[in-house]
Amino acid sequence: MYSASGFWTMARHEVPILAIVWNNHNYQTVRHGFARFQGKMAKTGHFAGMHLGNPDIDFVGLARSQGVAGERVSSASELSQALERGIGATRDGSPYLIDVAIAQIGGGAGSDWYQKFSLAETRTRKV
Repeated sequence: MYSASGFWTMARHEVPILAIVWNNHNYQTVRHGFARFQGKMAKTGHFAGMHLGNPDIDFVGLARSQGVAGERVSSASELSQALERGIGATRDGSPYLIDVAIAQIGGGAGSDWYQKFSLAETRTRKV
């Protein structure tokens, strides 16, 4: 999620960077730190603010909306050709994004819990 403004900058200033998002649908490094702490989150498996799904983030669409081409890779067999396309784009002077689906590892891996909240369900309507 730290990439959004970078896409626009790469496109605006024609910075030929190959950006790779290792997409595990969560803030893994932070979640792993919470798990090592062995506090309430680790005990319950509820790592607040860590899950980045529902809805999934479309990094390719986000990059494209800011002028950067890219693609999503969902298996290891697709990675080599995606890297070739990305390297080719940067050699041609354009930025490129590859969104690579990876597994969660470490403490709390597999936790897709998030605190559900809907403002639409909680607001009151006055007639």
